[in-house]
Amino acid sequence: MSAAASSDALPAALQALQQWAANERLGGVTRIAQPRIDAFADATGDHNWIHVDPVRAAAGLPGGQTIAHGFLLLSLTVEEDVAALVGFPGIAHVLNYGLNKVRFLAPVPGGSEVRVRSRLVSLEARQPGQWLLTQHKTVEVVPGGEVALVAEQLSLIVAG
Repeated sequence: MSAAASSDALPAALQALQQWAANERLGGVTRIAQPRIDAFADATGDHNWIHVDPVRAAAGLPGGQTIAHGFLLLSLTVEEDVAALVGFPGIAHVLNYGLNKVRFLAPVPGGSEVRVRSRLVSLEARQPGQWLLTQHKTVEVVPGGEVALVAEQLSLIVAG
C-alpha cells in the first residue's frame, strides 16, 4: 500500500501509524560534538583522522574542523522514530529492515547542529501481521538546511 492508498484494510494501530508517518516530521536539533564523534569512532573502529584529530583537521581540512562520520549521521535517522513507533498500541515490535539508498551529500563539521526530516514513502503488507514501512529521510545542517544525507529507510512493523 502506497502512501496515497486507502488505509481501510489496515488494522487500527497501523492506520494511526500511517497517519503519523504521512505527515512530514521535522526532528529536534542534535549537536554533533567532538566527544560524540570520538565515541562513534570507538564503537565502530573508524578512527580516520578527519573525524578524530582536531589539530590535524585544523591544518588539513577545509573549514579547519573534524567532520562527523556519515554512519553517525545515518544512525540519527532512527532515534525519534524508535520512541514514536513503540508507542503505537497493537504493534508488538519494530525491526530495522535496512536501507534502499543512502547518499552522503555534504560533510558535517564537528560541533554542528543537525536535524532529521522524515516522510512516508509506503506502508505495505509483507506477511500476515507484518508491514514494511519505507520512509524518506534527510539530515539537515542547522541553521540553513543544507542537506548532508538522504536515505530511504525500511522498518518491519510486527503487529501483536
